[in-house]
Amino acid sequence: MLCPANGKEGLSVPLKTVKNFLTGKALARLDPQSPHYLCQDPACPVVYYGEEGVYTLAEVRFPVYDKGASWVCYCFDWTKEALQEALSRGEDPVAQVEEGVRAKRCACEWRNPRGKCCLPTLKAEVARLVGP
Repeated sequence: MLCPANGKEGLSVPLKTVKNFLTGKALARLDPQSPHYLCQDPACPVVYYGEEGVYTLAEVRFPVYDKGASWVCYCFDWTKEALQEALSRGEDPVAQVEEGVRAKRCACEWRNPRGKCCLPTLKAEVARLVGP
């Protein structure tokens, strides 16, 4: 389904993810029978949308990486700044998160605004910070 604000294809997200991120007032409008999508365009004010309408940044309770927030890994509290600091100390944030995932400590389906594991996003952010 295309984002009603910018016409770009959104990322399908589980209902429990949307319910976790929306404020109470926004939840009052939620149609649990409708599929929901994340608009990943940082320039677009829409975060989630479904057949019932759109939900903007003002209607979510947590920062959203796709909308420019520093938060990268929601389960293990990795921000862009924390990643940079860990890398400068020679730590391996990717290995730390992989260990947490293997130990089944993550809760990505409801903590990550994409509704799926943030490890690929974390790896890409680390690669960007490390550079070529």
